[in-house]
Amino acid sequence: MADDTYRYILTENANADVEEILEYIATELANPDAATAFVDAMDEKLETVCQAPKMGRAVENQYYKRTDIRRILVKNYIVYYLIDEDKNLIVVLRVIFEKRDQNRIKF
Repeated sequence: MADDTYRYILTENANADVEEILEYIATELANPDAATAFVDAMDEKLETVCQAPKMGRAVENQYYKRTDIRRILVKNYIVYYLIDEDKNLIVVLRVIFEKRDQNRIKF
């Protein structure tokens, strides 16, 4: 029987996004507790995605060449991800503030 357990990883861009978000929340907003809460919420949501990888909404955008990008909302941020079914992997591409122009996001 094949192992169907998924795990998630962050790309370099997604990791940089999260670091920027945490720096902003902890330093600019002077709220390190909220920064920790964001990390916890993102981890919890991604663990849920690992249980049901297709739960995220498919991204429909004429500017993206890929059609397999999905997204979920974590607090005020959109987490973009791909499903690598061969490796049972959720690949987090970007984590972007929801009020930013999502059409300008580079993956």
